[in-house]
Amino acid sequence: MAPMWTGDFPPLDGALENSGHPRIVTLEFLDVCSPRIRRFYSYWESRRNGRLMPTRGDINPADIADLLPYIVLTEVLNEAPYLIYRLVGTKQVAMRGRDPTGMPVISNHLGHHIAFAPDEIILNYRFAIEKRQPIYDYYPLTGPDTGDTSFEAGPVKEIGTLLLPLSADGERVNMVICCTDIRNA
Repeated sequence: MAPMWTGDFPPLDGALENSGHPRIVTLEFLDVCSPRIRRFYSYWESRRNGRLMPTRGDINPADIADLLPYIVLTEVLNEAPYLIYRLVGTKQVAMRGRDPTGMPVISNHLGHHIAFAPDEIILNYRFAIEKRQPIYDYYPLTGPDTGDTSFEAGPVKEIGTLLLPLSADGERVNMVICCTDIRNA
């Protein structure tokens, strides 16, 4: 079940076909992703309990405490701004140079600090939402070196991001949980 707002965007399959952005939309990402991303996927998979996707309530932060700094939880809305950050881990904040919790994805995504257009990020979210499947993005980004205002000393670098759908009703994606492997550059 696609969200109601898909009419505001070009068809997903055509947009993916026309994109040159590096992403993997099959489980083959498990062959190339980091151990952190693989652990995140394994946890999500274990919480499905035979369903298409788990609910937000199935995700227990205590089970993945070591991953929390790398995680973003995004709410899916039926109208603009469509995607809102609800939880942003400290490594994610360091990558952006600021905390986007409560803000729209479209103007606060990874790469906004270098004027990286949000189209590819939104396309990743659309895939997770419309296909109700994992999507792995491995476009390397370096975060700002924000000096004393960052949680990290020096710039940080994205190694890869996995987006996974969550559903309150088992059909419609109402949240997307992401994990980005971020390391010091």
